[in-house]
Amino acid sequence: MAIDLKYGKVTLERGSIGEDEPVVVLRATDKLVPKLLAYYRLFCWKAGSPQTHLDQIDRSIKAIEIWQLESRDRVKVPD
Repeated sequence: MAIDLKYGKVTLERGSIGEDEPVVVLRATDKLVPKLLAYYRLFCWKAGSPQTHLDQIDRSIKAIEIWQLESRDRVKVPD
């Protein structure tokens, strides 16, 4: 079970993360997440990440952007 320093233990449906491995949870409520993921995608592309990983980042960005448009009252600057 992975650990996020803000939210605590993180459970997974797919894959595995070591019990002592720190992770970061980025939530769609955070107004800046789509932009952050766009930079992350750029860094991954420059580092030579496979297209499947880049595609997953693209899908995540799109899903968050849609959610943010539909949930404007829940989107905020990170705190």
